[in-house]
Amino acid sequence: MNIMIINGTEQKGCTFAMKELFLSSIGSGHSITEYYLPRDCPVFCTGCKVCFYSDISKCPHSHYTIPIWKSILKADLLIFVSPTYVLHVPAQTKSLLDHLGTKFIAHSPEKPMFSKQAVIITNAIGAGMGKTAHDIKDSLDFWGVARTFIIKQGLASVDWELVDSRRKKSIQKQCKKIAAKIKRSIHIKPRLKIKVLFFGMKIAHTMINKAERKAGRESTKDYLYWKEHGWLDGKRPWED
Repeated sequence: MNIMIINGTEQKGCTFAMKELFLSSIGSGHSITEYYLPRDCPVFCTGCKVCFYSDISKCPHSHYTIPIWKSILKADLLIFVSPTYVLHVPAQTKSLLDHLGTKFIAHSPEKPMFSKQAVIITNAIGAGMGKTAHDIKDSLDFWGVARTFIIKQGLASVDWELVDSRRKKSIQKQCKKIAAKIKRSIHIKPRLKIKVLFFGMKIAHTMINKAERKAGRESTKDYLYWKEHGWLDGKRPWED
């Protein structure tokens, strides 16, 4: 299995330890590509919109974002490892997700995304883990990722050595359960939410294009992208 990991911090603390527990549960023999933020994408999205008007390769920060996106497309399993910062995802993780907004189902999604699995690993001293996981899962859903699992745990400490055994056992139990589900999966199809998003956008693109043509304007870039892939004519990105 080809695994790609995005670490939302360069610190090798509690979140890193949780990731290592999961990798131990998923087993050996896999190809792993790993990124650390902000090191591997140290710039914020500036909202220039060139990726929406043209292509993601035209992004002024493409020398950072394109290698990461290519790794995402190549991977069978995506792992997002993120601590909770002030009740939400860290800014460096949010910035990377902002850079890849053009790959949402509404715009120019990629066919391989609809057969991928993902795991979000997060923790906090107390509150905020749900929001952190939600911040990341929003992008995964709108990229079309078929299945997403979440491992989260309140740790009551920022020092892994001081985290009590009960919490560590809870993390290990979650890791083993989710790893087993992933390893059992063979032919992966998108869950209902992803299909609803896809068909909703198909209807939207058809209606918007009709209005644009009626007003004497050209079809939108997103409409043409969908048309080119046959998704407006009966094809589905999760089907051969």
